[in-house]
Amino acid sequence: MQIACSSQSFDRMILDGSMSLRDFFQYCSSLYFIQGVELEDKHILHPHDDEYLRHIRELVSTYRLPIVNLAFDNNFGYSSEDKLDAEAQRVKEWVETAKRLDIPNFRLFAGWPDKDKESQWATMVDHLGRSAEIVASAGLQTVVENHNHGGFLSSSDDTVRLFRDLPRGAIRLLLDTGNYVDALDGALKTAKWAGHVHAKVKETDPSGKPADIDYPPIVAQLAREKYRGWLSVEYEGDADPFDVVRTFGSYLHQNIKLSAT
Repeated sequence: MQIACSSQSFDRMILDGSMSLRDFFQYCSSLYFIQGVELEDKHILHPHDDEYLRHIRELVSTYRLPIVNLAFDNNFGYSSEDKLDAEAQRVKEWVETAKRLDIPNFRLFAGWPDKDKESQWATMVDHLGRSAEIVASAGLQTVVENHNHGGFLSSSDDTVRLFRDLPRGAIRLLLDTGNYVDALDGALKTAKWAGHVHAKVKETDPSGKPADIDYPPIVAQLAREKYRGWLSVEYEGDADPFDVVRTFGSYLHQNIKLSAT
């Protein structure tokens, strides 16, 4: 297992212009335990501009940090077919961006139903499956993120259902450690499907240990499942992101080392 850092950890700074993508790459490269980065689509300001994408590829080369996942923001919870078709078109466009940046994983959301979860479930599965085919046709892996806040994948049972309803191998799970209503139990239950992991963190003690997520059993379960992918540090809080990424990342690194013994 290897540690990456999500640009979401510095979301406000990147969006307000106080941190450039070069600054982000540079900081990540200064931390020995970070071996890759993850970019949110909203932080790629010109996704179809050749010169801009060339600049990002140069950052990857300069700082020797591959972009391991494109965190694409979509929603298959619309009841409007026009809106669903528009989402599919956005997937096609952004898959091309991910391909040009040599990003192996493409994050999709199942979405947030705008009417009724049960009545919209089959439509969501259909559109998610078709989008996963678009991603696969470009040679990328689809990783679907679990999400609460009224989403289709609020609990681990929802994730189990999704993997039952889609063809085997169509998707992998983007396991977000902080996004299940059944918390730790949900993460442990679905770790077997992980194709990418968001190591969510909000509050930590001075050593970097999170206050609300128990990481040792999660990392141990991933090791038992022979997970060999990335854990992206995703900080969402109000403290200094530089400090949290550094201390929590080091804490996570130590847990990964322990799981390998």
